[in-house]
Amino acid sequence: MKCSRLSVLLLLMEAQQYLNQVTSSAGFNNIEYAPKTGENPLPESRNEKGEFVYMGRVIDRPEDYVEEHYDAHQYHGQDGLGQFAYGYKDWNQGKNEKKDQSGTVTGTYKYVQPTGRDFIATYYADRTGFHVEDNRPEHEKSPPTKTPAVRQAEEEHFKLWGELAAAAGHNPDPFAPEYQQEGRYEPPPQQNEYVHQEPPYVPGPDEQGEPKGFFYAFDYNVPLLRNKQERAELEQLRANNNN
Repeated sequence: MKCSRLSVLLLLMEAQQYLNQVTSSAGFNNIEYAPKTGENPLPESRNEKGEFVYMGRVIDRPEDYVEEHYDAHQYHGQDGLGQFAYGYKDWNQGKNEKKDQSGTVTGTYKYVQPTGRDFIATYYADRTGFHVEDNRPEHEKSPPTKTPAVRQAEEEHFKLWGELAAAAGHNPDPFAPEYQQEGRYEPPPQQNEYVHQEPPYVPGPDEQGEPKGFFYAFDYNVPLLRNKQERAELEQLRANNNN
């Protein structure tokens, strides 16, 4: 069934409104994990050997585990003009990404590290390349310094090398300036920033006609097997490392 020009334009407008609503919300760069909706003991299930089984996995001590439930979410939308937005959130990770009409892509993602600390990164990609920032602590870099033992070893090495070179008929000066590495490292002059030039896009025969947009969003239950002791340890790590 063919859509009329008016119906296509209405779908396009709805998709654009959805994209504007999603990408302008405060939650786009502030990802929240999927909320926990409940937990229960593992459902009774045993194989022909009498072993306790949960989702195909043999559990030796089912009393040490619980089945948690989370309300996960995902969405995806595009307007047919090059713009799109998609994202998801689960119990320990989430991501949002969007692209505007100029081709610039921006996004953010977040997940729980084994240390319990949240790793958060934001990024964008445009004509100048890919750029990313994250919440890892910065480390100051300083030039290496030579200890007295290292300097003495260098002197002995260069002295022996000079003696051997002289004996072989060559006599380079091991203490010439070009062989020395004293002083602070100076980086090379900064070069001009590279700008990538894309040729203009030419749509193919199958891409002609009115632009078409779509969007969807839905929630779904995620059951999760959790060891009680490991869960308590991770929660303690999160409490200590996310303050």
